[in-house]
Amino acid sequence: MKVFTLTTICSFLLSLTLSAQLLRPVITIVDDPSPANISHITSDGKFYYTCTGGTTKNKDKTGYKITKYNAMTGEKVKSYPFKLFNMRSIMYNSKDKNLYFATYDMKIYKIIDLETGMAQQCLFNGKETIYKNPRSSPALDPNGKILYVLDNGTLTLYDFKNGSVKNTFSGLSFGPDGTDDPIVGKYGSTAVAVGKKYIYTWDGHSKQKKIYAYDKKTGKLVNTYQISSGNWGWSLSFANGFVFVSVNQPNSVGMWNGYKLGDD
Repeated sequence: MKVFTLTTICSFLLSLTLSAQLLRPVITIVDDPSPANISHITSDGKFYYTCTGGTTKNKDKTGYKITKYNAMTGEKVKSYPFKLFNMRSIMYNSKDKNLYFATYDMKIYKIIDLETGMAQQCLFNGKETIYKNPRSSPALDPNGKILYVLDNGTLTLYDFKNGSVKNTFSGLSFGPDGTDDPIVGKYGSTAVAVGKKYIYTWDGHSKQKKIYAYDKKTGKLVNTYQISSGNWGWSLSFANGFVFVSVNQPNSVGMWNGYKLGDD
């Protein structure tokens, strides 16, 4: 049975006033066990959608899937196999009402049919790829017009229609990569989330767990939040007004923690 919890507004406001206190999740969604990593989450307002990617020991790639949850109850609706796609992020486009996902080979697809796993690759003025780091977890602006891609502190904003560069911000904070795991992005160096007002990056290191909020217009740091849990650097997401990170445990039950940060 899936778990979905809402803390009281009073508890949340109190946590904001105590700067030394860790922010705790307002929403928790328990994800299905998978041999792949629970990579990203998005929402169309009625449902949450999660995707998986990364290492999987399943040769037939059954670990690659999209799972749908009821946004009100957190109950699982259904999982849909997407065996051909090693997904890094999943994005709802409020402009055209479609779901999109980005893959490890730096391609972006529009989902045509969840039931059959049919997806159409997006081209940007004839280009299949517009960014260079396969471990990036791109985020789509809630307005559906701008794609954000973070790569080790440099954030590039692309026009989602033609792939042209609209802006670049440098020097954004992110978590250090562990010396015991040299994979770039483990602690957030390639993860970005975008809300209505702010851009978010994070440090998912076990001793830090901080989320950084930046002004969307200037790229300037606005606030830093220390959170209680989350361990998967690529998972940073924004959905339904919450900033999500996952507690990832391949081949075991995973968890999505949603935090309410400021007035976004």
